[in-house]
Amino acid sequence: MSDDDLDSTWEPQPDAGDPVDKLDLDDLGLLGELTHPMRSRILRSLKQPRTVAEVAEQLDMPVTRLYHHINRLEDLGFIRVVATRRVAAVTERRYQVTAKSFGIADHLFTSADKAELAAALGALFDVAKLQFQREVEHGNSLRSDTNDEHSILSLGTGHYSPERRDELLSRLREVIGEFDSDLPDDDPEAIRTSVFIAVFPETT
Repeated sequence: MSDDDLDSTWEPQPDAGDPVDKLDLDDLGLLGELTHPMRSRILRSLKQPRTVAEVAEQLDMPVTRLYHHINRLEDLGFIRVVATRRVAAVTERRYQVTAKSFGIADHLFTSADKAELAAALGALFDVAKLQFQREVEHGNSLRSDTNDEHSILSLGTGHYSPERRDELLSRLREVIGEFDSDLPDDDPEAIRTSVFIAVFPETT
């Protein structure tokens, strides 16, 4: 019997609910959990409800390599069981993220140790770097010229007036908000696209 045949037997967890739009972290150590190479990939997969076996298939990983990470993410509150079903003597579980996105609580930018904050934020760059390197290693076309319709790669420094800098940030936020995902990740037409943006003043 296929998974589709059994879909009607899934029982939603009454206290699961939908993911919140954003969850701000009060502990920099938790950011390290989010940016862990394997756990960050699991979290992306679990934007849609999935079993561990379904995550393993999507990531092309043995299912046995994922259980530890799934349990850790659940213990930390980043994912939760949203549905269960009985298959023979086994209880299958579907997991989903608890938030659509995760951020850092504002107070940490002023109260946290600067070295720890720098390391935690640097981990975000590491995630983007690893994703980019993985695509290059798989032979995907990633070019920096403006004629590439599928990717943009750019690193530069500009000199702006305060008003112009604020306009840049405002327009970037608008574009990011406008181009939220319009398809579920399991849609055959969906093209998974990574977007990583960093704009910050240079003082040193």
